[in-house]
Amino acid sequence: MRTTFASSSPSKTILPRGHGRGGFTLIELMFALVIGLFVVAALYNLFTAQVRQFVYQDLQMEMHQNTRLATDMMSRTARLAGYGTNGTTAGAFGYEGVDSSSLPAIISSNGTGPNGSDAITLVSMDPSLVVNTSSTFPPSCASTTLTVDTAALHNAARLAQYHEGELLMCYDYAAIGGFRSFLWPMTADANVTSGELSIGSGSAYADYDISCPVADNLPLVMTCSRAEVVTFYIDNDDSDGIGAGSADHPVLMMDLDFESPDADDVPLVDNVEDIQFAYCLASGSGLTDCSDPAAWVDEIDPDAASDVYMIRISLVVRSSREDLRHLHVGQRPELEGNPASATTDHYFRQVLSTEVAVRNMRIQSLL
Repeated sequence: MRTTFASSSPSKTILPRGHGRGGFTLIELMFALVIGLFVVAALYNLFTAQVRQFVYQDLQMEMHQNTRLATDMMSRTARLAGYGTNGTTAGAFGYEGVDSSSLPAIISSNGTGPNGSDAITLVSMDPSLVVNTSSTFPPSCASTTLTVDTAALHNAARLAQYHEGELLMCYDYAAIGGFRSFLWPMTADANVTSGELSIGSGSAYADYDISCPVADNLPLVMTCSRAEVVTFYIDNDDSDGIGAGSADHPVLMMDLDFESPDADDVPLVDNVEDIQFAYCLASGSGLTDCSDPAAWVDEIDPDAASDVYMIRISLVVRSSREDLRHLHVGQRPELEGNPASATTDHYFRQVLSTEVAVRNMRIQSLL
């Protein structure tokens, strides 16, 4: 007997050629490419927007720091204006056109700088280096030496910071007939052993001779310190070889020798485009309301420095470079009556004003 078994092998199905293989059609690829381009474009726009915002914030921070630094430097110096004087001091840098031709503690220069910017000179003594002279006999007004007691507390250490070429200011707080202040150039470093200060003869200055005649004497005791005669101005001229400023990058400068701008002037802050100073003056009654705009003037007479109650410092600082896309359009704005620029550009700008009380001259006038 013959037994037949059925085959258990599965039947084989033959599929059409190409069916079941992975892939995209041309239309699908085009859709994917378009979507990818949109995503890349969106990411690129987001990136460039963030870069522009970062640059803008960086420029704003730079301007903010420059504004704070410039304001801080000028306001600190203005607060000290007149310390050691009674509005004027006789001797070095005797100022022409003033009573006795003495050097005022505040000298205003209205609109004499680039773009109509102002300048200011502030005179004071350094309060951290104050010493008292001590003499057995009153030195003559023509004396070229003064003596300080080096045994007194801190005097020797302070004298070590008095150097040739700097200025020495002394005031006579017990003068009969009024306060007297004197200014000499130092002709040598202070002698910290003997306490001797070498100074130029005051008789070389007409205003000094009026305040301290040759036949007269200086007092036995005077309060003295290293003097500071500081001028702030803007330099935007790179053709004269003096200063760090240019038309593209105006620089706030500090002059320490009361001369015309020269090579030893100190650059302080870059991109200061305009500074303006206003002065609140004492009224005839002695009562001053600096909240009244009528109390403020743009310029003061040199012999009216002791009438200054407050100084308002206003400045314009611009960015170090222009807007990258030139979308921002601006101009130097009007400031304290100085007209705005007639031309536009693509710089960003910040404006800041601060008011500083000038107390020292009023205090000294009471001594």
